Amino acid sequence: MQKAGFFPREFLDELKIASNIITVASRYMPLRARGRQHWGLCPFHHEKTPSFAINEQQQYFKCFGCGESGNVITLVRQLESVDFNEAVELLAKWANITIPTAKIDPEYLVKRKKKERTLDVLEEARKFYYTNLGKDARAYLNNRGITDELIEKFSLGESNTWEGVLDHLKKRGFTEPEIIDAGVASKSERGKVYDAMAERITFPIFDIFGNCIGFTGRTLSNEKSVAKYRNTAQTAVFDKSSIVYGVDVLKREKRSGGDMAGLIVVEGNVDVISLVGAGFTNTLASMGTALTQFHARIFSRFSPNIYLCFDGDDSGQKAALRAVDILAGEGLNVRVIELPKDTDPDSFVTKNGKDAFEKLVRNAKPYIDFKLDYLEKISNLDDNIGKAEYLKRAGTILSTLGNTPEVELYLAKVSKLSGVSIDGVKRTLGSAPDKQLHVARPEVKLSNNAERMVIATFLNGIEKITDINLQFSTRLYAELYGIMSDCREWRLGNLELDDFAEEDRKTIIEILELTHDELKRNFPNAFKQMKKSHASKRITELQRLYDATDDLKVRAEYSKEIAKILKEKHA
Repeated sequence: MQKAGFFPREFLDELKIASNIITVASRYMPLRARGRQHWGLCPFHHEKTPSFAINEQQQYFKCFGCGESGNVITLVRQLESVDFNEAVELLAKWANITIPTAKIDPEYLVKRKKKERTLDVLEEARKFYYTNLGKDARAYLNNRGITDELIEKFSLGESNTWEGVLDHLKKRGFTEPEIIDAGVASKSERGKVYDAMAERITFPIFDIFGNCIGFTGRTLSNEKSVAKYRNTAQTAVFDKSSIVYGVDVLKREKRSGGDMAGLIVVEGNVDVISLVGAGFTNTLASMGTALTQFHARIFSRFSPNIYLCFDGDDSGQKAALRAVDILAGEGLNVRVIELPKDTDPDSFVTKNGKDAFEKLVRNAKPYIDFKLDYLEKISNLDDNIGKAEYLKRAGTILSTLGNTPEVELYLAKVSKLSGVSIDGVKRTLGSAPDKQLHVARPEVKLSNNAERMVIATFLNGIEKITDINLQFSTRLYAELYGIMSDCREWRLGNLELDDFAEEDRKTIIEILELTHDELKRNFPNAFKQMKKSHASKRITELQRLYDATDDLKVRAEYSKEIAKILKEKHA
């Protein structure tokens, strides 16, 4: 990973000034200004009450739920799953700032230039294929329900010769090795170079930045010896295991106000195109590969609610069983859309239409129900051995829910099928192996009594705010502090309780009920404790930043700030 020190400090400062963190964050999520902060639902974990705060003055974000924090570069790194260099390049592109190269590592510059050249090859190939889509290929797509509008939206094309794209790219100044490295061309054992997508309809694949990084080719031949689909080979920019198909279209739909209340996840390219064509614009695909945490984290940027819709055959159902655990493990709400046997999303919606698929979506099963129903289907419940095995595996499934009320909803069903009492099923849950308890759950945080005392003292007007940079680790307290800091003369009447969620209103009322004498007596120690706690956290953060850079000037600045904080802390 490239360190920040390889970019000139002056350039990074200019980039941060030009990249207002509120503007950048708004590309990904809706924000609401409250006090000195902007608030939104955290993009890094599932939540219902906004705990993701951005301080525009300090150009810094922090989530009071999962603890993620950082500046605008950190934000883009996390949201786009890229390294430091790629985040800087993306921000520079958005801000229309030229990246200076004088102080950047020469090896990195070579790699960057090669990557840019590879993307140029692929983009030129995409345009060539798109303009060469022939009548037969277009008719084939139209007959499958893929309209001309969808062809344009997904930039579908055709490679109708074995060398046409090679000649075209060479005329544009690209060399044969560059074309091969980009995966557009392949070389035979005899040394013959040919179009890797020759005589196929081309489905360009885009990364999360909108760059064409490869292709899927679909043959029109009926010969069994010819593979129906072919993907671009592994390259510097194309890795099939970490590709989400349709993300470029989805991002455009999201920006234009498309429905992202839930995300439909399918397996293949054509499934995405058909569902988008039917009006389900909130559809993505994992490119037919096993779904990974990478895919789950990309999905989570668009919605916490996932509707998994894999093929209706047995292999599709087994793939869904693996996928739901990964998605739930990332804190996503997962439901499974069950298709009739031997159908896929494309064939179903093409044959039955939008309304029929909408009904399947409405009837999608919570993933635990899906797993239990599948287990029932494959279990032998005609004898005690089969029932015992069913009970053991059902217990393992339910144990992933932990000690939650949700478990109670499934006990009666498992009890009935296994012939074991509900208490017996509960005992089975207690003996489930710990390794199965893999579903991510939010940590339970103890209340910070010092913060409670301080915020209550300010709310009641007993003490005036003199330090507007005081840091709170509790989301609600930080939000209240921001609102109070913005008021020249703070009065309790400035607070609109109706603006807060019910749970927050209850907390505010509770802290307002603390007595005047109690607050006056405890405030000095509580305030001092908070300042020390904030100083310790800031030192830890500065130490992390110090270790993350090789720039000696930057390190010196971090050391100076650490020394200053330590001096104030022990004063």
